[in-house]
Amino acid sequence: MKRKKSIFMYSIFTVFLFYGSYFLFNKYINFDTLSAILFLIIIGILVLKNRKNLTLQKIIFPLLYAVLWRTKFGLKFMDKVANKYKEFIKLVGYCFIGFGFYGMVLISINFISLLFKLIITPKEASQGISLVLPLTNIPGIGYLSFWHFLISIFVIVLIHEFAHGIMARAHNVPIKSSGIGIFSLVVPIFPVAFVEPDEKKLEKEDDVVQYSVFAAGPMINISLAFIILLALPYVVNPLESAPFEETITYPIGMSYTELTANYSAEKQGMLPGEIINKVNGKETLEYESFVNELSGVKPGQTITINTLNNTYTLTTMADPNNPSKGLIGIGGKFQNERRIKKEFENIKAPYYWVKGLIRWLFLLNFFIGLINLLPLMITDGGRMLKVALNKLIINKKKANKIWTYVGMIFIFTLLFALAVSYGLKLLSLFGVS
Repeated sequence: MKRKKSIFMYSIFTVFLFYGSYFLFNKYINFDTLSAILFLIIIGILVLKNRKNLTLQKIIFPLLYAVLWRTKFGLKFMDKVANKYKEFIKLVGYCFIGFGFYGMVLISINFISLLFKLIITPKEASQGISLVLPLTNIPGIGYLSFWHFLISIFVIVLIHEFAHGIMARAHNVPIKSSGIGIFSLVVPIFPVAFVEPDEKKLEKEDDVVQYSVFAAGPMINISLAFIILLALPYVVNPLESAPFEETITYPIGMSYTELTANYSAEKQGMLPGEIINKVNGKETLEYESFVNELSGVKPGQTITINTLNNTYTLTTMADPNNPSKGLIGIGGKFQNERRIKKEFENIKAPYYWVKGLIRWLFLLNFFIGLINLLPLMITDGGRMLKVALNKLIINKKKANKIWTYVGMIFIFTLLFALAVSYGLKLLSLFGVS
């Protein structure tokens, strides 16, 4: 009992140490950071109060582990839904199997490719690799606020685990418990939910049933991401407008994220993120009009570019891929920029907050769903692979050994990628390039 208590105290201490360090070096505490502090205090109190009901699930302790609180929450709801739509749920589950294995192959190839790139060109390959943590800027995506993170993760884990539970009950596999917890990568930072089916009963089911149950969680996350994308394309395409945006905002120009070395834009002092609103004196408030104004431009032509704050006179240079085409040297991600109308100033904050929340719901559902299909020993993809190997290989010991090796390769790749990424960032702080 003392040992368990010390582990839980270690978990709480590391949470406060990790987040406390971040807050300590912040210039000020805003609503977002204050919310995170209060949330962690509440979690700490709940952990201490309910420590007798908590269990520690070791994976690679103390690097990977989870603290779980088992309850009976939602079990009746799962039974009700599974009984009412049993055949439809089974059919969807069978469809999930094929998509699940396809996703597993896709994400696995990408991870193996990443491993080789990290070995060959670590600096370039590590750019964009980052833990998805609240109160941080995620490379290539943007700032993740605490409340966007918390609400998104809550929705993701809830539908993920309920999907497992409902699928299991549709196949008459008993559910022993459900619950919440914290998953830890060195420090306990990711809130989780879980549904615990009767593993002995599940193992006796046909492999198709097991695949359905395991694939249900990640595939429901990916499915929700695609539904959001179909309904609201702006979540992945910055040139698309969100609902009501045309009514409550107006266009102010187009921004870009990168400059091409040795081209006129860089030489004349243009900066990434500037908002272009005119080309040769004509308004170009959206990407389409900007492209139209520059279409047909030849190398050596003089172009006047107006941004919100500056005017630049640029000379176009030849496109290496098409020497007859002239370029000014801007690129990366283009985005149509808009500003809220005066009459809607009172809803500016909630509008952009909700818009950001929906975008993070899409991104986190999609990427967490895919990561869950990785053949790690702790993921749904890993469990699907284990069932497949036991079905394909007669020697069960050999099958489990292969499964373990595959899982270790992907865990190593994940930890190695994070170590390289954060190691290079740490070195850059000390001026080492």
